Amino acid sequence: MNKWFCVIVSLVLLMGVLAGCAGGSKDSAPSTTAANELESKQPNGASTPEAANSGKGEWTRTITDATGNQVVIKERPERIAVLHPLYLDYFFALGVPPTASGNAASAMKEFATLQPYVGTAEITDLGSGRDLNIEAIIAEKPDVIVTFKGHIDGKYDELSKIAPVVQIDYSDKWERAMLMCSQIIGKEELAEQLIKETKEKIEKTKEQMGDLKNKSFALLRVDSKNSFTAQGTKNTVYYNEADGFGLKKPERYPEEGSTLSLEALVEMDPDYIIIQHTLDLAKAAVQEKEDSTVWKSMKAVKNNHVLFFDNSLNTGSVLAIRLAADHFMELAGQ
Repeated sequence: MNKWFCVIVSLVLLMGVLAGCAGGSKDSAPSTTAANELESKQPNGASTPEAANSGKGEWTRTITDATGNQVVIKERPERIAVLHPLYLDYFFALGVPPTASGNAASAMKEFATLQPYVGTAEITDLGSGRDLNIEAIIAEKPDVIVTFKGHIDGKYDELSKIAPVVQIDYSDKWERAMLMCSQIIGKEELAEQLIKETKEKIEKTKEQMGDLKNKSFALLRVDSKNSFTAQGTKNTVYYNEADGFGLKKPERYPEEGSTLSLEALVEMDPDYIIIQHTLDLAKAAVQEKEDSTVWKSMKAVKNNHVLFFDNSLNTGSVLAIRLAADHFMELAGQ
C-alpha cells in the first residue's frame, strides 16, 4: 500500500470517482472459480486457526491485526462490514463481497476497480466513513468489522461490542492486505493464487512494454489549488523494478510525495504524464493550463501523452494493480 494515499483518505471518502477512464476492464477482475475449493492455508503464520472446517460453529481462528490485537473470530463470517470502501476491492476479488461498507453507493457506482462487480451483490451503504454511524453498523448485525489502523481511534471499544474488529495497516503492501482479508474469511489459498496471478500479470506487462521502458513517467495527483503533486517513487509500485512495473522516473522526480510547481514539472520534462485522480478534477486542472506556453513546452503535452487514470487506482489494492497493468499493456499496444 502506498503511504501517500494515507494522506488523502478523507478525499477518497468524500470525492466521487468517475469510472469512464478505466472502464472496469474485465481482465482486471480476477477469476474466482476456485473460491469454493480453496480453504484454510495459513500464510506466514499470521493467522492461527483452531479449526479449519467449513460450516458455522466449527470454524474458529485468532488473527493478530495491525494494532497487535488478538482478534478471535469464532465462526466463518457471513456478514462483513468494511468501514472504508478500499476493502471492497479485496473481498470482491476473494469472491466474498461485504454486506455493508462505508460509501458503498458511490464506490460501486464510480470506482473503476469495482465496475466488473456492479450488480453482483447487495451492499448496504453505511454512510461516510469519516463520521461513523454506529447505529447503521449495529443494524447490519455484522459478524466482523474491517477497517484500517487509526480509523476508529476512540471508537474501538464501542465497535468491538458489535463484532470482532480487524484493523489493517494502510501502509502495508497490497499482498499483505490481501492475505489479511483472506484470513478473516478462510480464503488464504485463493489469496495466494490471486497474488501469484497478479505478480505474473505485472511481469507480463513489463515484458510487453518494450520501448516504453526507456520513457520517463511522472505520476501526479491534483491538489485543492489545481496544482500538481508528485506521488513519489516510494509510494507506488509503478516505479518499483523488483515488485512493480519498473517505470522510469523523470530527472528530479521525488521519492516522497510533494507539491510541484509547473516550472518544476517542466524541468523534469517527462515523456508521459499520468494524472491519477478524480477524473473531472484532473481534466479541469489540465484544461486550466492548456493556454500556458510553459505547459505546452513539455514533451508529454506536445506528443499527447497526458494520461488520466481513475482515482481508485491510488488505493494500490490487488484490483488497482491489475487495472493499472491493463492500462500499461494498452499503452504498449498503441
